[in-house]
Amino acid sequence: MQARSGRSVEQALQQVLHGVQGELKASSANLGKLDEAARQLVEQRGQALLDLAEHYLPDIDRQTVAGTFSEVRGELLQILDRKERHEQELRTSLAEDQTKTSELEDSLKQITTELNAKVARREELEKSVVQKLETDTEFQRLSQEALIAEQNLDQNEKRVAEIRSESAQKLPSYERSRLFQYLHKRGYGTAEYKKTGLTKRLDRWVAGMINYARARRSYDFLRVTPELMSQEVERRRDQFNGLMEQLETIEDRYADEIGLTDVMREGQALGGKRDQIVSAIASQQAITAKHLQELTSLQSSRNDYYEQALKRMQEFLANLEDRHLQSVSRSTPEPQDDKLVGEIVGLGAELQQHRHQSEQISYQQQFMKDRASGLQEIWNHFHQADFDSQRSLFPENFPIESHLEQYVRGELGLNDLWSTIKNAQQFAPPWYEDPGRDMRKVFDSDFSYVLLRVLTDIAGHALRNAASRGVQRRGPIRQQQRVESGRPQFRNRGFTSGRGF
Repeated sequence: MQARSGRSVEQALQQVLHGVQGELKASSANLGKLDEAARQLVEQRGQALLDLAEHYLPDIDRQTVAGTFSEVRGELLQILDRKERHEQELRTSLAEDQTKTSELEDSLKQITTELNAKVARREELEKSVVQKLETDTEFQRLSQEALIAEQNLDQNEKRVAEIRSESAQKLPSYERSRLFQYLHKRGYGTAEYKKTGLTKRLDRWVAGMINYARARRSYDFLRVTPELMSQEVERRRDQFNGLMEQLETIEDRYADEIGLTDVMREGQALGGKRDQIVSAIASQQAITAKHLQELTSLQSSRNDYYEQALKRMQEFLANLEDRHLQSVSRSTPEPQDDKLVGEIVGLGAELQQHRHQSEQISYQQQFMKDRASGLQEIWNHFHQADFDSQRSLFPENFPIESHLEQYVRGELGLNDLWSTIKNAQQFAPPWYEDPGRDMRKVFDSDFSYVLLRVLTDIAGHALRNAASRGVQRRGPIRQQQRVESGRPQFRNRGFTSGRGF
C-alpha cells in the first residue's frame, strides 16, 4: 500500500507557512508606504495652512504664526520619527529572529537525518542480537524457566488478591459477633483455656450453638493465610527477577559485543539534542510572535504614536476645521484663499483615505498573523510528535494542502487542523512487530524490544501473555539498574521523547 511520507506533509506545511509570512511582510511594506505618504501629506497640508494664515492675517507677524505651526509640525514629525525608529528596531529584531530560526531549522534537518540513519543502524543490530539469543541454549533454558515462573507468579498474585478480598468481606462479621469474640478472647478450644465447672459448661453450650470450632478455623484461615501466601508470592517474585536478570545480562553482553550499546548511547545523545532544538525553535517562535505582534500593533491606525499625534494636532487645529475654512474663503472676493482651502480640504481627504486603507491592511495583517501563529503551533506539534521521522506515514491521498488552505482562509479551526493531521498519521510497524502480534498494550512501558521479541517467540501461544507481563514487571527495575550502571535506557521507542526515532 502506497503512503505519503511525513516529510512531504512537513514540506507542505512549511510552504504554506512561508506563504503566509510573505503576505505579512508585504502588508507591512504597504503600511510603511502609506506612512511615508501620510508624512508628505502632513507636510503639504501644514505648508498650505501657513500660506492661508499669511493670506488672512497679513498684518499679523507671519513669523509668529509660522513659528507656532512649525513647533507643532516639528512635534508631529518627531512623533513620526520615533514611531519609524521603533518600527525599524522591530524589523531588525524580526530579521535576527528569522536568522536564528533558520539556523535552528537547518540544525533540526541535519540532526533528523543523522537520527534516521542511527535508527536504521539500531534496528539492524537489534536483529543481530535476536539471532544470537535465539541460538544461545543457556538463554533458551533460562527463558523457559522465567516464563513459567512468571505465569505461576501471576496466578499466585491473583489468588492472594482473591483471598485478601474475601478476608476483607468476611472478617468483620466475626469481629462483630459478641459470642464468637467472647470465646475467642478466652482461648476456648486451646491450651490457654482454663475455665472449669459451670463456666466451662456454659461456654461449651455457646460453642455448640454457634459451631465455634468451624468458625475459629475459618477465622484463623482468613487472618493468617493472606500473609502466608504473600510471603510465598514474594519468594516467587524474587525467583522470577533472578531469572530475568540472568537473561538481561546475556542480552547486554551480546549488545556490547556487536556495538548496539554504543549505537543506543549515540542515538539517545542525538535524540536529546533534537528535543532541545525543537524546544528552542518553539521558544524562538514565541519571541518572533511577540515582536510581530508589537509591529502589527504599531502599524495599526490606533497605536500610541497615532494617539499622541492626534491629540497634539487637535489642540492646534481646533479652530481650523475644513468646513470653517471653506465658509470664510467663500466670503472673500480673492480666489487665492479658495485655492488654498481647496488644497487643505483635498489633502485632508487624502489623509482620511490613507487612514482607511491602513485600517483595512491592519485588519488583514492581524488575521494573517493569527494564521501564521497557528501554523507555527502546528509545526511545533508536528516535530514534537516526531511526525517528520522516516517512519512517519500518511495515507497516499491525504489532502494536507487542501486542509491548510481551509485553515488559512479561516474555514478550519486550529484544533480541527491538528486533529486531522494527527488522526491521519501513523508510524511504520517496527521490525519486531510481525503481523498478528498485538504488542500495543505494552508500548507505553520502557523495556527491551529485543528481549520481548525473543521471549514471545520462545513462549509460543501458551505463554505469550507471560512474556508481555514479564518485560512489564521488569521494566522499572531494569531501568533503575541501567541508570545506576550508566547503560543507555529503554525510554519510549528509543532515542527521543516521541515515538518516531
